[in-house]
Amino acid sequence: MDSTTPVEVTQYVRGDVSAPSKRQIESVARRLEALSETQLVAKVHTEQWPPRRHAVESESDATTCGALVDRLDRWADDVGCSLRPAIRRRAPKSLLDDEPSEPDLCVPVMLLTLTRATPDASGLAGVVPYTVPDESGGATTYTVADWLTAAERAVGVDTGESRGRKRGPVSSRRA
Repeated sequence: MDSTTPVEVTQYVRGDVSAPSKRQIESVARRLEALSETQLVAKVHTEQWPPRRHAVESESDATTCGALVDRLDRWADDVGCSLRPAIRRRAPKSLLDDEPSEPDLCVPVMLLTLTRATPDASGLAGVVPYTVPDESGGATTYTVADWLTAAERAVGVDTGESRGRKRGPVSSRRA
């Protein structure tokens, strides 16, 4: 990502989180707020993942989780990466639905979207976490913590919360 083009960051969070996950979400929110005082991050929003489907159809532009994930998947396809393992689709398990079901989505506790925030550059600039395949058949996953640490270094912000984190991207090998 170009550090000269400011981004708006939306932090998507699940509503059903444990106490440790809530603390992690709050820590990320503090780090994002610190970054919003720099030229890198223009604005920060925190939103819950949208519902799987709406109980009552409306004429509004209400987004569903599936529609949001489809948009994020298009970005990943365009740039040659994957949103797995953070986002996974699996066959529905319930036989109680009246209608054929769409695949169930498994979404992460937290995900960031980065949207370009200038009039001459708009659109989705990134999604974190994401996974990049390598030539050897393996893959490297970049986490929210990795992005925050890189962004803080790029603009010289030290929130103190990234100290002691010498961990790099998570690498995994496919069998």
